[in-house]
Amino acid sequence: MSKKFVPKHFGDKNPNPKLIKLVRHITDRIPGKIKMTTEAPEYWGLACIFEDEMDPVTREASLDLLLDMLPGNPFRVRKHWTRAQLHELNGQKHYCASAEDFDALLDKLAFFGMLEYDYGDKYTKNGPVPGTSYNREDRIYWVPMFVPGSAEYTNMNVELMDRHPELAMFFERMTFLPLEKITPMVPMGGSGIGMHVIPVEKAISMENETIDIEHISYWLKRYEGHLAVGICSCRYGRKKLDEGCADDYRDWCIGVGDMAEYLNETGRGHYISYDECMAILKKAEDHGFVHQITNIDGEGKIFAICNCNVKICNALRTSQLFNTPNMSRSSFVASVDKKNCVACGRCVEYCPAGAVKLGQKLCTSHGEVEYPRQELPDESRWGPHKWTEDYRDKNRINCYESGTSPCKTACPAHIAVQGYLKKAAQGKYREALELIKRENPFPAVCGRICNRRCEDACTRGTIDKPVAIDAVKKFLAEQDLKAETRFVPKVNICSNVQDRWEEKIAIIGGGPAGLSCAYYLAVQGYKPTVFEKNEEPGGMLRYGIPSYKLDKDVIKAEIDIMREIGVEIRTGVEVGKDITIAQLREQGYKGFYVAIGCQ
Repeated sequence: MSKKFVPKHFGDKNPNPKLIKLVRHITDRIPGKIKMTTEAPEYWGLACIFEDEMDPVTREASLDLLLDMLPGNPFRVRKHWTRAQLHELNGQKHYCASAEDFDALLDKLAFFGMLEYDYGDKYTKNGPVPGTSYNREDRIYWVPMFVPGSAEYTNMNVELMDRHPELAMFFERMTFLPLEKITPMVPMGGSGIGMHVIPVEKAISMENETIDIEHISYWLKRYEGHLAVGICSCRYGRKKLDEGCADDYRDWCIGVGDMAEYLNETGRGHYISYDECMAILKKAEDHGFVHQITNIDGEGKIFAICNCNVKICNALRTSQLFNTPNMSRSSFVASVDKKNCVACGRCVEYCPAGAVKLGQKLCTSHGEVEYPRQELPDESRWGPHKWTEDYRDKNRINCYESGTSPCKTACPAHIAVQGYLKKAAQGKYREALELIKRENPFPAVCGRICNRRCEDACTRGTIDKPVAIDAVKKFLAEQDLKAETRFVPKVNICSNVQDRWEEKIAIIGGGPAGLSCAYYLAVQGYKPTVFEKNEEPGGMLRYGIPSYKLDKDVIKAEIDIMREIGVEIRTGVEVGKDITIAQLREQGYKGFYVAIGCQ
């Protein structure tokens, strides 16, 4: 649990008994099992809404209404009410003086996320039922669970979250506490409890055993004309807890069907077209995000397609932290084509579940190497000793302790040597260079001055001579330097609403480290500023290596690409003397990278 702040209503001495009763019922399906206190997140998470956002009259009316809407059977999760039934109930209980005031109360509770509604979910696999209307009179209301439900809806309300950041902690706790003992028992696919992963259709072999629920197009066709996109509750909640991931929290989560109406009507999102939806899904794939659906009402209905980043997604966190992959596992299983695999490591970097690792060898003279498989809950006693709380730091480790290919392991930048050698052999020089620049922005420089550790480790050298890896790298860089149109990396920002991040980042030092940092920040959509005290950038590349070994024009050519993708370089400025860190902060710089090099 985050220690950033203590929630305002944590430990209230005189809690509203109606609020205690409400949150206990939502949490506890077995009466008397849980003793609700004001230190519980269920309480302080909702207290900030009912106590701080409502006047006393509205608060009491809201609590009375919500308690009356709860199902009488404690084992039943949600009870549905038509608008007409609720107005009839208002006539009996007098929550509000008029029908107009009562509709306003329903809207207020929906805005806060305390009420959820749809229009009857009148959809078939071929689209909406003809003649379906989406008017206020057609709404069906219910009191939602916390997750999925009100905890998420509060975190999708930017206005509310800015006033009550403790709601981020509330959501985080509600994806942890209720599930820590349940997750080991969940079968493959989540059984409606967790998130159901849907793979990218173009990667699926269209065989008879594939089922519609696994296909994105099935859902887009079913809910055609009723698509919306809104705030990602996980991204925005984690941002409030200072645990962000450099993603934009806007326009990633796609609401479908009646949820599209709910998002738009409560200010949590806006409608999008089919083409806009596909563009979002494509961008999510480019960043290695996971398409997930929540099917808590069975296979025939979903309400959202999430594009999840494992670094902050609370749903993926549930399966990763508790080491219970069935919570988010797909019915499809990925496999490696050994003929095409060059051990570049991209699958490891993209796999959100950490299910892929590179090994030292695919086979030996004694046969294939057997690497360890993940232990599963149904194989042993499960508990906190089996959890991986630092999964975000561990689940994308590139390889087993035995390493990967010797050349990649020996390379200080861990460039996918096998990958670019194969691309070069196929004549795909631009693609080979792109693969190099994913890990090293200076291929032309390194092609001239590299000490070739990869070649020292090359196993071909045990037979005759190592592969001339560095010469190939230099050749690829030379091809680019001589080309009419040079390779400029695509700026791939994790946002669907802006082309560049607004945050300013200062890099102190214009040597190899500072320029490398600037290059990769620019590729991710930032506009970094490099402050270099000398008259030319390059550091030891320019001032420490003689020209006969490294031509200065080569350095300039590499740096020109950085400027082209948005890197600003200010030379003749010594930070600490000409300008201070404090002054840079006053100018709006939010992040700093100190790369002062050899002094």
